[in-house]
Amino acid sequence: MNALFLTVTAGQGHNSASFALARYLESQGVECTVLDTYKYLSKLIGEIVDVGYKSIARHSPRLHLLMYDNAEKVSEKEKMRKTFLPYTIAEASKSKMQKYIDSKKPDVIVCTHIFTAIIVSRMRQDGVLDARIPVFGIVTDFTLHPFWEDTVLDYYVVANELLVHEARRKGMDTGKLLPFGIPVKEEFSEEIPASEARAKLNLRDKMTLLVVSSSVGFGNIPEIVSDIGKVPMDFQIVVICGRNTRLSKKITETHYNKDVIVVGYVDNMELYMDAADVIITKPGGLTVSEALTKRKPLIITDPIPGVENRNAYFLINNDLAVYAGKYARICDVIMQLHSHPGKIDQMRRAQEVYGKRHSARMTGDFMIDLIK
Repeated sequence: MNALFLTVTAGQGHNSASFALARYLESQGVECTVLDTYKYLSKLIGEIVDVGYKSIARHSPRLHLLMYDNAEKVSEKEKMRKTFLPYTIAEASKSKMQKYIDSKKPDVIVCTHIFTAIIVSRMRQDGVLDARIPVFGIVTDFTLHPFWEDTVLDYYVVANELLVHEARRKGMDTGKLLPFGIPVKEEFSEEIPASEARAKLNLRDKMTLLVVSSSVGFGNIPEIVSDIGKVPMDFQIVVICGRNTRLSKKITETHYNKDVIVVGYVDNMELYMDAADVIITKPGGLTVSEALTKRKPLIITDPIPGVENRNAYFLINNDLAVYAGKYARICDVIMQLHSHPGKIDQMRRAQEVYGKRHSARMTGDFMIDLIK
């Protein structure tokens, strides 16, 4: 069996979902190829999308919100959809994509970004893609991004069954929805005691707050860490900075009132989450999905305006997380949780119901059974 993943680099969430699912499929003997589709079609377009997304999210968040809101309005009007740039790219790239797909001879195609789903849908509509190849869409947030309703795929893997209402409103065939959860590494579905995880990470065995930075550098992490330091309790703060060396340097060189451990890029995030008593992050689809599998108190900070606002609303409305940011100081939120353990219990109960464990395995097994 051969699986072809079509992703687009705009942040790392879509790629992470691709690699998590591909990793599970490979463990089951499936040959997987992950293609950064826009960079394959045109290195220039791929760089513009990636760098442009990161730059706008970091420096012009209001513009990012306006672009997302405009995409939602355009997606609701059939005549306007075709003016959306990804449709033009899809039309221009059909021939090159057809040759690539024919060379790979996949048994299944997986689109982890709406842009690649638009390309594959256009190929299907024009009859240049073998109709016998099943195509899956992976929606990597807790909402349905604009234009998913205009795609022609066989199945849509979504974060939660509650999204069926949004899908129905948008006119999608809800029978095609697979609420398995956003695919994350299988290791996130396993638990080890916090003390054991801390020992493996050479951390002190004491209360631990984990702060996870955005891959695009959005959010004032030093300010968040400083505010956490105002909490009158004894604990350590672990800050995951990823590949943002400038952020790592700034936090390392700053004096805080608590023990602060700064960590760069890690490939064992699941272990750091096991070590934590509380997880603090912005509401990106992948990081939140990873955190929900751990059944830990989750504090979400100010989102990148746009799709992450929708993620935040979903999480808060369903008791999966609490918010801290511009209108709720994080030091106050931490003390509120500490003073009211019933709130933490409520959060964990919701995570048991709506937090999807083994998402990659369930999705992968469904694909394998379909192809057999």
